[in-house]
Amino acid sequence: MATKITPPIHKRVISTSIAIILVFSLAFGLLLNQLYINSYIAIYSADLVSAVPNIFSELRRDRILDLDKDDPSDTLLAKDANSNYLAFICEKDQRMFWMSSEAKRDGMGDICAHIPYEMGEPDLITYRDKPYVVHFISDATYNDSKHFFLLREVSTQLNSLSALKRKTWLYVALLFIGATGLLYAASYWSFSPLRKLADELNEIAESRREKLDQDYPSELEDVTEALNRMITLRKEQTLRYRHAMDDLAHSLKSRLAATNALLDDSTLARDAMSKRIVEQVSQMDDMVQYQLKRALLGQQGLVRESTLLQPQVDSLTGMFIKIYNDKSVTVTTEFTGLPSLPLNKDDLTELLGNLLENAFRYCISQVRIRTMETSDSYLLIIEDDGPGVADAFRDSIFQRGVRADQLNPGTGIGLAVCDDIVQSYEGSITVSTSDLQGAAFALSFPKHH
Repeated sequence: MATKITPPIHKRVISTSIAIILVFSLAFGLLLNQLYINSYIAIYSADLVSAVPNIFSELRRDRILDLDKDDPSDTLLAKDANSNYLAFICEKDQRMFWMSSEAKRDGMGDICAHIPYEMGEPDLITYRDKPYVVHFISDATYNDSKHFFLLREVSTQLNSLSALKRKTWLYVALLFIGATGLLYAASYWSFSPLRKLADELNEIAESRREKLDQDYPSELEDVTEALNRMITLRKEQTLRYRHAMDDLAHSLKSRLAATNALLDDSTLARDAMSKRIVEQVSQMDDMVQYQLKRALLGQQGLVRESTLLQPQVDSLTGMFIKIYNDKSVTVTTEFTGLPSLPLNKDDLTELLGNLLENAFRYCISQVRIRTMETSDSYLLIIEDDGPGVADAFRDSIFQRGVRADQLNPGTGIGLAVCDDIVQSYEGSITVSTSDLQGAAFALSFPKHH
């Protein structure tokens, strides 16, 4: 099926506008020509009125028209006055009944054969290669078998009218060309913001620009603001996906390490090992789904719920004991006053997984997990007896890629993930020195949330 090609907007606007200008120009030219013609008709009519006395004089002289002897206007009639008009009375069979003296001098005895006998409006005829305007005076004879006509040779007037028409169409053509040029200039200027918008969008697509400029016409402000919002959302979405992939790799690392530890544990029976490996694989699948959901919806799109702490802690500590089996780590918990937290299960698993991994990695032999409740918040505190966190790093370690310990391997992602999750609950996370002499990470969650 052939693809329908749609012309650009500016071409459609220009084509439509040129068509409108062309129609307007033609109408304007026709109107001017009609005005010229009407002007000439008015002049002819005035000349005809001025010629009536002379024509009447000839009619009276030839006994065709009898005037009242007492009519005072009779004394004003010139007996042999010349007129620019030629007068004729033609019979119905196109024979000449009477003609004026000027027509006799011109030898126009056969003119009746060239005049339409039945006519209403003035007409233009050609006689002996000359143009004549014919006027039919319907009330002059009161006789259906005889009609009275007046003619005037108008070659000079027609030449003048033709010159005026040529000038008119010349001016109309110049007007059309000028208007079209101005239209192209106006179109180029009017559509320049759209070209600028396209250029800036291409620059954004090529990563040479971060967002659109603000200096657009008011008609495009809503569009550019919407595009800037879309660009920001796209960047946030891309950043979320990148962070989610980093977080997923970081989270799977511990599960894979636990799986390897299980495979290397020769004390486990085959059935027990298979069961534990299936548990790790199931946790990895849950982690993948969780991170993908975070990437798609953001942290705010996850469902809140109240989650028990002890099952999550038991599962994770069992995994880390397998991973760090070269240490003899004692884990103590204090959940008597607050056995659960108002967090999504996956969020709580991610928080505990990252914080316990750090605790097991840096502790000497002790890890302590406890909860507390105040009048306005819930607290989760994870401590160890390791070297702790230096004061200079206590704020920066929650940024992605920042690590306080440059000697041991790591990505600097885990604590940044914890900070993102805690902030999504309008909470806070801080690090201080524990009474175990190591680091103490305190997570606070407001009750109103």
